[in-house]
Amino acid sequence: MYLLMGAAGVGLSPWTVARETPRFSDADRWLLLIAWSIGAGLLYGLTDLAINRLTPWGAHIASVDQRNGYDLQFVNVRPPWSLAHYFHASILSECAFRLAPILGLAGLCGLFVRGSARTVTFWVLAALAAMIEPLEKAVLLRKWAIFGDTPAEQLMTAEAIAWQFVYAILLRRFGWAAPILARFSYYLVVRCFHQ
Repeated sequence: MYLLMGAAGVGLSPWTVARETPRFSDADRWLLLIAWSIGAGLLYGLTDLAINRLTPWGAHIASVDQRNGYDLQFVNVRPPWSLAHYFHASILSECAFRLAPILGLAGLCGLFVRGSARTVTFWVLAALAAMIEPLEKAVLLRKWAIFGDTPAEQLMTAEAIAWQFVYAILLRRFGWAAPILARFSYYLVVRCFHQ
């Protein structure tokens, strides 16, 4: 289902302000896309690891999550299988969190609006899409405070939302493949090789 929704978003992307993902023959644009996407994802992953390892917030967030029954240990897959597993997870996640909600809805709106209205639509949908993961976690934890109950939780949620905007910038600048590669490189740091 997520793949179909993401494919619909990609199909509607010509009616948005997002650039098309380059053709495979355009090596220069692909190198730029890969460099920016993987760089952003690695930086996000390293930022998360640093916060979790070098500040008291990481242990606090982990204990609050565990106390609330939110444990992600079940998704940790060991290498080498983790590479295929998390690449697949990157595709599904970006279909659900960016390609369908931003490209799909912006593309539908773009069928009827032109010019700066398409840009406004894209960024409004990007802001709403950035809230999907915090809302998902709040629902899983059965919490009303979607940003968290403590300042540490709120700071980590704000950091995650800010990175979702970085992914939206990559989507707008480089096309649909960019956020998938960024998420995969994030998973390389926090999931594939960090158990």
